[in-house]
Amino acid sequence: MKILFSNSRDIFILFITLSLSTSMPHSEVALQKFLDDVNNRLAILYNRNVLANWQIEIKGPNDLVALLQSEVSAEDIMRYIRSISSEVKYFKNQNITSENSRRQLSLLPQVGYEILPREDLEFLHAITSNLTLAYKNAKLCSFQNREQCNLTLVPDIQNILKNSKNVQEIEYYWREKHRKTALTNKEDFQTLVDLYRKTAKLNGFSKPSDFWHRILEEESTTLLDLFEKLMLELRPLYEQFHAYIRGQMRQSYGSSLILFNKPYPQHLAEVFISNAYKPSGSERYMNLPYRDTAYNINITEGLRNAKITTAFENFRCAKTLFKSMGFLELQDHFWLSSAQTKADLDEASCWHKVWKFYNLRRVNVTYCPHVNEQTFFNMFEALTDVYYYKAYENLTTLYQEEAWQNFDETLGKFFSLVATSPKFLGSLQVVGSSYLNKETRINRLFTQGLRSILFLPLLYVHDRYRIDIIDKSHDINANCFYWQLIENYTGVAAPTQRNKLDFDAPAKLLIDFENQYGSQIISIVLQYQLFEYFCSLTKEYIKEDDEKPLDLCDLSQKAIVGEKQVMSLGSSKSPKEIMKILFGKNEISMNGLLAYYKPLNDWFFEQNRLNYYEIGWQRSESCLT
Repeated sequence: MKILFSNSRDIFILFITLSLSTSMPHSEVALQKFLDDVNNRLAILYNRNVLANWQIEIKGPNDLVALLQSEVSAEDIMRYIRSISSEVKYFKNQNITSENSRRQLSLLPQVGYEILPREDLEFLHAITSNLTLAYKNAKLCSFQNREQCNLTLVPDIQNILKNSKNVQEIEYYWREKHRKTALTNKEDFQTLVDLYRKTAKLNGFSKPSDFWHRILEEESTTLLDLFEKLMLELRPLYEQFHAYIRGQMRQSYGSSLILFNKPYPQHLAEVFISNAYKPSGSERYMNLPYRDTAYNINITEGLRNAKITTAFENFRCAKTLFKSMGFLELQDHFWLSSAQTKADLDEASCWHKVWKFYNLRRVNVTYCPHVNEQTFFNMFEALTDVYYYKAYENLTTLYQEEAWQNFDETLGKFFSLVATSPKFLGSLQVVGSSYLNKETRINRLFTQGLRSILFLPLLYVHDRYRIDIIDKSHDINANCFYWQLIENYTGVAAPTQRNKLDFDAPAKLLIDFENQYGSQIISIVLQYQLFEYFCSLTKEYIKEDDEKPLDLCDLSQKAIVGEKQVMSLGSSKSPKEIMKILFGKNEISMNGLLAYYKPLNDWFFEQNRLNYYEIGWQRSESCLT
């Protein structure tokens, strides 16, 4: 095992010093040696961390040895990154002619918050801990019994709201949650923002939002323009969806609470829409467009009927689809030798996960033994990771990563979308011919749209809010700016009058401050763009042809999908280059998503017209500056 610069730091620095006075090739030779050593050392450090976290996954969070190994290995990685920072800075200031070397140099991991002075870093950890505890430990008094003040937000209040139809109770818990957490969060959030700005500056970024978007390899201004463009393209479809939901909410809650031409109130929307996610058979506050149970296909029940009842059988179904699309077949022994059951078997959060090891040509799988609709389609996402990791396993360590953040999720969701094909599910005998009728089709698109159409503007708002705060475009006290964004892009308003003294930014935005949503927006849009691209290429989708709609496209048996091997590139190419190779142009477009949901949009248009549901919304004036 070779340790980078062990007993050779003086020689290395002397080599660099001499190279300053010699020709450029010497500098490039030094850089190549540096990169080779870095790739080797990072592989060792990364694998230790992966191994520890994999052990936690299969043994559970109470395995103290694995937890300690995970913590120590993470610290070793950061210590090593800091140790090479001077060399990285030196080489970045050189005129490097090799494109490959420049690319690897740009991918070297950055220090991040760890660049802060020790006292600042300790303060940061204390703040993030405070934010988490403030939310976790918040205790609310019961609406029914105000002397009972031991209710936690999760799961106590969460469970109450799932089953409550009392609008006064729902509003009460909304107000209490904000009152109990807001002021504590506000002070800590300001400190967190200040430390983030300082971190960006110390890392060489004059504009904090450019540091924020560094993972997407693009300037913040360019990305914000892109996201704004995507929101404008989505707006007509979103407004139709919004109008239909508002009309449905008005039927449930009355016109005194759900006003005409106004945003619907957040507290009722949270409960109303979340209940649309309930499994089939559960009581819903927002019914599916077609409410007859004959039109509500139960995939979980279909899997049981088709005798797909174990994770191994789920794996065999997924690998069959990949093979039909031109990918090398994964043999059964791969699963038997590489897969283990995960420790956490909570069915609501039980997912399959793939673990890659650097330079070892090996991946492991931890799987959820439950077989239901979510784990069935999640298996296609997991096998996408297997194929992705194996496709680029021969590349150097720095290139053994996804092309950009959440690109692996983009690919996984794309193949999961492929698996929803009525033809493919029919071949597994999971669904019958009724899955193709209009009513079932609209119900399916409606539930899918809840997770994409309604989700995208919210992701944009929450990212835009934090970016404007860290760039000082708005002050942290501008609570009405937050509500202005929410209203403008989502058509949702505060249930009670708010002002600048309130602080209503969701706790999740603060606790997971660096969980950026911009890459999630790109991921959602690109999965549909990929689907439209391949369906058009195979003539399974023909624009404006009702006989060949995008949502009924079937890519099984289409080997051309596996032939477009951008997976093998890893992160060796920039996002722009990957896009160019994929689509022939560097452009992210909402056209795929709009085409996929066109039948639903047409249905909304007709229903909103017939029911006189108003489209769009006026400002609510629910927040006073």
